[in-house]
Amino acid sequence: MSSNDTFKDYKVKHLFLLVGENPLPNYVAAMKLLENGGTAYLVYTAQTVSQKARLKMRLKGFSSKEVNLENNKSNAHQIFKKVQEEAAKIPSNERIGLHYTGGTNTMAVHAHRAIFDVRGTDAVYSYLDAKTLEIFIDHPNSDSTHRGVQLTVSLEDLFKLHKYEWQENKTPLTKPILADAAAEFVRLYQNEEEIAKTWRTWSNTHHNKNNPNKNNGQLKEAIDSETGWWKSEDELSKLSLSLKGVHSDIIEVLRQQLDASETQLSLKLTKAKGFNSCQQVCEWLGGIWLEHYVLQQVKELTEDLQLGESKMSFVIKKSQTWGGGVFEFDVAFMRSYQLFAISCTTSKDPKECKLKLFEAYTRAKQLGGDEARVALVCCCDNDNSKTPHLSRYLKSQLEGALSNRKIAVFLREDLPKLKEKIADWVKDNKGAL
Repeated sequence: MSSNDTFKDYKVKHLFLLVGENPLPNYVAAMKLLENGGTAYLVYTAQTVSQKARLKMRLKGFSSKEVNLENNKSNAHQIFKKVQEEAAKIPSNERIGLHYTGGTNTMAVHAHRAIFDVRGTDAVYSYLDAKTLEIFIDHPNSDSTHRGVQLTVSLEDLFKLHKYEWQENKTPLTKPILADAAAEFVRLYQNEEEIAKTWRTWSNTHHNKNNPNKNNGQLKEAIDSETGWWKSEDELSKLSLSLKGVHSDIIEVLRQQLDASETQLSLKLTKAKGFNSCQQVCEWLGGIWLEHYVLQQVKELTEDLQLGESKMSFVIKKSQTWGGGVFEFDVAFMRSYQLFAISCTTSKDPKECKLKLFEAYTRAKQLGGDEARVALVCCCDNDNSKTPHLSRYLKSQLEGALSNRKIAVFLREDLPKLKEKIADWVKDNKGAL
């Protein structure tokens, strides 16, 4: 046992876990409070069978026993009876703990009664506080003891805990591509609106069926008009895109960073600048450059803020066993077991930005629970003639989010100082380590 383990006095050989909708808090509790080779007792109901199964799969190095409450999540007698029966089987010289972050309030109350009936004050009673990111140890005759949680949880482990997996051949990127070029785009987007407008027009891939000539975007040449997806790699590798209509300042960035000429951009030549495919080049040109810029800002904060993994471009599939489905995450990083998720869009439309923020908020809560933090990075401009400030308006679209520090909105004006903005957001939300 490590001498610097702040939970060494509270470790137990047998830990009862009340399984709720999100298995993450129980996973954290088991990692910090269970002795090596100890046993986790998974107290679950008919509504949390899948969460129990996922938690059981991730608790490597520990034994586990299932305590099935069936449909009795609010049945005080059955909860007390089943937990008490299991606790009574444990030898008196082996320490017991109860962690009650998950489950229903009724389960917490009557599981506590059951453990107390068997061991009284000799048991370790605990919960995980989502606001402070600390584990609290309850004592019967004094204030709770609380300790910050230091636990490395990878993004992959977090996603697998929820039965999510990367889509085949689309693993998340760990390093940004052409971050310097993306930073130049950010700089140019701050100058004149006309500069950004020429690039948005050029990179517009939407076809207008009623008026084919309405969209003059050159990047649409990389789209298969029948499928709506990028053309094949073979087709794209032969494609050079005209830079007609693009502002000269942006063309200079493309020349210096992407090996474009003054009039053409060859996807094959640009691919050699660090991209895995021509399709990835098209995605970067179409707006994903902002994600690469954001990831770079996060990378530069990793050491100072004790951040864990950071990645971008998540294409996630949920196992068919658990309902199927695919969704995407833009940028995400970990600090201990806490998830920070950032949704990115180059759109100037507040309605579209609102949808992006809402989707990120929903997905982040599914994965990271109440501890998760969410931000939107967009190219919207605030209208000083209107109140509230646009960032406050977008936050207000999420119920109760206006004064919620968990959620941040960064507009176009924030992009040049995004690293400092993200750092402030993390510091406001990082809890105690």
